[in-house]
Parts: sequence; structure tokens; C-alpha cells
Amino acid sequence: MFVLSSWRLSVASRGEFACLNYHAIGDSINQYSVSEKQLRDHLAFLKAEAYTVDGFEQLEHRLRSDRRLPGRYVVVTVDDGFESAIRAADVFAEYGSQATFFVTRDRCLKEPGFIREPEIQELRRRGFSLGTHGTTHHKLTHMPAQHCIDELKDSKKWLEDVIGEKVRYMAAPGGFINSGVMKLAHEHGYVLTGTCNEWMNSTKTITPRGKVNRVNVRRQFSSKLFRYIVEGYPRFYIWRQVRAAVYWFPKQLPLG
Repeated sequence: MFVLSSWRLSVASRGEFACLNYHAIGDSINQYSVSEKQLRDHLAFLKAEAYTVDGFEQLEHRLRSDRRLPGRYVVVTVDDGFESAIRAADVFAEYGSQATFFVTRDRCLKEPGFIREPEIQELRRRGFSLGTHGTTHHKLTHMPAQHCIDELKDSKKWLEDVIGEKVRYMAAPGGFINSGVMKLAHEHGYVLTGTCNEWMNSTKTITPRGKVNRVNVRRQFSSKLFRYIVEGYPRFYIWRQVRAAVYWFPKQLPLG
């Protein structure tokens, strides 16, 4: 316990923080679907431990103003735009938490089980920030450069038309991102980009027009493991990096 507490203090002093990424909220056995009880337990823990819970919008403001992060700080995102995003927003609001919702255009326009434009507008009305998650959810690094540009531009224009304001954030579908995709994202107006690199973030290295490392919160994660994630326990992150190494190369293939 002393080792964990010491590491937590060290993380805070270095300006490091975790970004938690959720997907669906419900009773599905899919590993990326957490129950509402799990989500509530997570947020209750963060509230009890006096964490500030922000989305990308609040993080960007802190970075631009050079404000020191709170001693206990996490960022929360929700990917894909499942219908359960609305229920998740209700729960976030109950606990005074912020979040950024990343939505995939074609899924939200056509596929059952996803929120539609009125729900997206409602999320923004409630104060949550929005970002794009591609038009088709295809792997950005596995397509020709022009197709990647189309994904970035078309999803951005659509979401801007929906919410009536500039869209500044994106999350790479499946975590398939490399320097080429980052360059194109910057050129087309994205300020912060969410990845699936499961590692802590640091104010010493992250800047506007940068990447935010995110941990995909999984159904099988225990309460103890969740605490390790937000407190930056190194054994968890080293384990995740070793696991991710197997999948690293396919995600780094250059754009065609």
C-alpha cells in the first residue's frame, strides 16, 4: 500500500493523468460493454477520491492556459456513439463528471443501435464535448491517403453541421494511427487526437495538436485494477504495453 500511495503522489507531482475510454454501457457480454453499475462504481470512486473528471474540451483549455492540473485528474471519453451514450451522459451528470463523445458518422446516420443527430445535439446542449470517430469506422492507416483525408474531412463537416460549431477532436477507429494520419488530422483542423495507446499522459509532453493516450475500460476489469489505472500503477501499464507490442506493427503501416 505504501508503494502504491508513493507512486500516486509521484504521478501527481509529474503532471501525469490517465484517460479512460468507454464504449457501450449495458448488459452485453462484449468486453467493451461495461454495466451501468460498473460505470457508477468507477465514478463513485473518482468522486470519493476527489478526482477532477474532464473531457477533451476542458483538457485543451487547461493546456492552452498553462494551468497546472489538479493533483488527482482523469479524462473520460466514450467511443462509437452507441445508444447507451445517452444513459452514460445521465450518469456522468449525476456525478459531476465531464466527458467527450466520439461518434462515427455512417453508424449514427444508418445503423440501428446508435444515437441520431437530435441525441448528439442533446449531448452538446448538456455541456459534453463531441469529436469524430471516422465516417465508416475503417482503419485509417489501411487506406490510401486521399481516402483517409475524406474520412477526416467528411466526418468533421457532418458533425459541425449537426452541432453548429467547429469540431476540434477526433479518435482513431481501432487505434490505427501513425505519423501520417496525425499530420493529416492537424492539417484538417483537429487539435487533440485520441489513441488506443494504453499509457499515462503527461503535461510535459502533451500539447494542443497532440495525441492523448487512452485506456479502453473493459468489462472484466476489477475495481482494484480500475484504481491502478487511474493512479498510474506501473505494473498495469507495462503489462498493457507488452500486450500491445504484438499489434503495433499493423497499426504503423504507412498510408498508401
